[in-house]
Amino acid sequence: MATAQEMHELVVELLELPPMARDLFALWVVSPLLEIQLKPHHVPFRVVQQWPDLLLKYSSASNKEISLDEPVLLFRRNVFFPKNKEMREVRAEECLRLLYAEAKYNVLEGRYPCSAQDCEALAGLQAVAENGTYDSNRHKPSFFKPEQYLPGHLCKSSWLRARPEERIAEQHRLASAKLNVISTQKVLKKYMELVWKLPMYGSAFFVGQIERPAGILGTWIQNPDIRVVVAINAQGVCIVDKEKNEILLLLPFEKLSWEYAEPPCRKKEGCLPCLFVQFQACDRKHSDYTRLLQVFSKQAIMMDAMIESSVLLKTGSVPNTPSSCTVLIYPRLQDVRERLNSALRDVVDKGAGPSALTSAIPAMITKMERLVVSTFDSQGERMKDGCKKQAWRFR
Repeated sequence: MATAQEMHELVVELLELPPMARDLFALWVVSPLLEIQLKPHHVPFRVVQQWPDLLLKYSSASNKEISLDEPVLLFRRNVFFPKNKEMREVRAEECLRLLYAEAKYNVLEGRYPCSAQDCEALAGLQAVAENGTYDSNRHKPSFFKPEQYLPGHLCKSSWLRARPEERIAEQHRLASAKLNVISTQKVLKKYMELVWKLPMYGSAFFVGQIERPAGILGTWIQNPDIRVVVAINAQGVCIVDKEKNEILLLLPFEKLSWEYAEPPCRKKEGCLPCLFVQFQACDRKHSDYTRLLQVFSKQAIMMDAMIESSVLLKTGSVPNTPSSCTVLIYPRLQDVRERLNSALRDVVDKGAGPSALTSAIPAMITKMERLVVSTFDSQGERMKDGCKKQAWRFR
């Protein structure tokens, strides 16, 4: 049976892609419940055969959802390919088309949260790329279907602003006017230049849940957990409220520490593994304090492996090839931890500053009022911070 590397090479040849596409793209097996980037030696057919077992291990789906889930094989961006190299060297229209299609999907599906202004600017460039130069006789507002150009939450009409169709048509006109000489390659590159600025670009996505802060009635009423998407790329970690499509926490790697943990009662139903994320307090009053957030998920071990691989790549400990890293990595060796921490300390101690590890995440972003965290002082003692729940317990 064909391996992922053999199939990958076949796609590169059939699409007549340039040599750099061998590293820029990878094969993925994807479904609504789980996404896995394949290693070159993996056999896609066998991965698909094992899919129900993988869902049992890495998802909280019901038996019915697992039986109905159908994975597909995708050729898309290698999550470990350096973004800076992509920005500098990707010129071929064939590669830009593939990157554009993936980026457009992530924007429209809300996987890349961005402002309404950015979404509308991207919609204008998409309109130029797919419909050509703006023509007032042809490209009237009724020509556009909002759901094909904007994320769902921006497709709703509001008396506070123009209808979505009108906004798309106006952005189409503006984008056409700014691009004097319109070529497909130029438009695609302009679209990607905007997407490259988004902090979540190039992320691997995982699902999880975090505790919801107690409401007015405090602990008398059990609040349901917040369903979150954990996006991890070469720059850092981002936690997004899945329902509200809102960034709750955005951390570059040099501003966090992490640890994977399994519950003592693994076989107990509803008892989930977790990823601990610790970061420095944002407020000046407690600048020497640290916060600890707990993300519950069956995919926590994959998050841990992804962070570890990204840090190793960033510190130059391993080559950035699809064969060396994958989202599907099993429990790491414990002796790697000290090597990781040492490498990060070296980068910071040499005065490299935030840009050494974060080219796309300019600063830490938190919405503390939406998070249940534990607070620790400089001595490592847990503080009484008024939380109604303890964010470090297993469930």
